Amino acid sequence: MTRPTARGTALLAVAAATYAAARIVGTWELYLLAFAFLAAVVVTWVQVLALGRRLQVTHTVTPGQPVAGDPLLLSFRVKSGSLLPGQQVTLLPATGELGGRDRPIHVESLGPRAERVVTSGPWPARRGIHHLPALVAVAEDPLGLVHVRRRLGTLDITVSPRLVHLGSCVLFADMGVGEGGRRRRPTLHGSEFRGIRPHSPGEPLNRVDWKATAKTGSLMLRETEDAANGDVTLLLNGAAPHVAGEPPETSFELAVQAAGSMADYALRAGHATTLLVPDNEWRPIRLAPDANGHLRLLEVLAGVTPRGLSELGPSLRALVADPRLRQRTRMLTLVVLSLDRGLMRALITLQKQGLRVSVVHVPAGSFLSAASAAESVSLRLALSAAGVGYLALSRGDDLHAALSIRAEDRRARGR
Repeated sequence: MTRPTARGTALLAVAAATYAAARIVGTWELYLLAFAFLAAVVVTWVQVLALGRRLQVTHTVTPGQPVAGDPLLLSFRVKSGSLLPGQQVTLLPATGELGGRDRPIHVESLGPRAERVVTSGPWPARRGIHHLPALVAVAEDPLGLVHVRRRLGTLDITVSPRLVHLGSCVLFADMGVGEGGRRRRPTLHGSEFRGIRPHSPGEPLNRVDWKATAKTGSLMLRETEDAANGDVTLLLNGAAPHVAGEPPETSFELAVQAAGSMADYALRAGHATTLLVPDNEWRPIRLAPDANGHLRLLEVLAGVTPRGLSELGPSLRALVADPRLRQRTRMLTLVVLSLDRGLMRALITLQKQGLRVSVVHVPAGSFLSAASAAESVSLRLALSAAGVGYLALSRGDDLHAALSIRAEDRRARGR
């Protein structure tokens, strides 16, 4: 809506006072001056009204697919479709959750049909899905008498976690090794070619191998194996009361980075991966070992928040009790912020039931500024004695070194 500014309102008041004085005194020059003040406001009103209808502002973020820690830069492209010169445009703060300072952005003396690009930032990107509020553009005439406000579109920015590229994983020591010691390769469509067999009556024809059919003279089908069979299940549990540290360096962020790096390694090794996160109400999220699976992994992890069960142990068996999930899962890995006896007993029970279980623990101790009591190692020893893999991560750890198989262990396995 087009409205006079404080300066324009003052000028209208002066015009009214001058007109009143002209009526009292009867001097025609005062009448002329009063109408001149009023005409200045009216002309600028029409000018700003025309600009507001032809003003275009778009905002973009660089880089287009940011990763946590990247410098984020917001760019605003301001374009005037008006033939009137000297317009002033102010972009009110719209950085939202990005963490930058909310300062207005001024575009001075925008020429006729001119275009200007201004930037704000950079700020270090934080993992998450950030919703920027609607951008407000305020256009004024060169004298600052009238302004118009335009509410523009919103912008959503998804910042993915920064994953480490693992060449091996200490918790998945034999990951990707199939029959004959050959490493399984990632597939393009989440399935693997097994062979060719004759077509049976009633089967669909979408997998007919026409080359083999031409050679044999009968319908032959390409038989594939779903990569989801024998997959890996990763469960991320990070209840808010157990989160320690100050953003962006918190125990939960380290847990997300660790879970994502292990899932990325499993996908690259050709294994389908199932994610269990509280933000999805613990519904299994199945990722195929292809490009789409990797993108889906980044999308899911970008949106997870510190939620979950304060005591995971009593509910763990229920979370993995889905028959279809148990049928597909060979390995279950938990990434947790808290480890207690209830969870320890649940993990040992699942291990005894034939499920290969491991846990990545991100304790709060290293993220607290005050010294914390040393944690008991009895839970770790009990897990190790039961064959449950265990790995502890602390603030400042080299995640690549912590998750990878050490060189001496790799040499020992090769003997």
